[in-house]
Amino acid sequence: MQSILKNGLTEIIKALENHAQWLYLGVQDIKLRYRRSIIGPWWVTISTGIMIMMLSFLWSKIFGSNIRTYMPFFAIGFIVWNWMSSIVTESANGFFPFQSAIRQIKLPFPVFILRLSMRLLIVLAHNLVVIFLVLLIIGNGLSWLSLLSIPAFVLIQLNLLCLSVIIAIFCTRFQDMSQVVSTFTQIIFFFTPILWQPETLKGKSYLVEFNPVHHWIEIIRAPLLGSMPSVDNWLWSLGTLLFLLVTSVYALGRYRSRIAFWL
Repeated sequence: MQSILKNGLTEIIKALENHAQWLYLGVQDIKLRYRRSIIGPWWVTISTGIMIMMLSFLWSKIFGSNIRTYMPFFAIGFIVWNWMSSIVTESANGFFPFQSAIRQIKLPFPVFILRLSMRLLIVLAHNLVVIFLVLLIIGNGLSWLSLLSIPAFVLIQLNLLCLSVIIAIFCTRFQDMSQVVSTFTQIIFFFTPILWQPETLKGKSYLVEFNPVHHWIEIIRAPLLGSMPSVDNWLWSLGTLLFLLVTSVYALGRYRSRIAFWL
């Protein structure tokens, strides 16, 4: 057991040390995807902004919420959720998109997950413009408390990295499971306060309290909305990181020698 954990931890450390590779590959993925586009990934920002504006007007009327409070709440939750769900669903493809590289070059397997994370991080950076515009125009603007969202974001990125490693290994071994992960991700969306606000539950707060994805989103969203994340938000996020880190290290240490044969 100890040797398995040591091998898995070594694999992650080597991947982080090879930062030049996954940083470059992540940027190249964006360039290749939008090489014939005039404004590149800004198309994603424009479409996201239009969707948030239209859905905010619709759902604020349905829930009877004030648009000035609902739109910032929804915009932050929706953009952070899109970033998180994209990492999960794309990692559910396993290591199959990189099978030619895996068979030819010996690289730490987390490098491919970090490459994916870097690409989606660039998309998220473009979509942050939408959040800032909504907060400045519709919401109450930004404050010094908003800076707390930066370490919160790093914490969630680490959670997602560990989760993606687990999902990628699992879905490489069992190829049909990618559809299960995709379906489960869609279900979580409706059980998480993104379209709806927690106060609408009226006494059924356990649906939020035991949802780790809610805590992940909330420690980023709360500072941007001018409030302090709760202790439960931080404890859940740190607790899931510890669990996912140990699980991902174990999975890498145990199965890294088999991944190439599963492809």
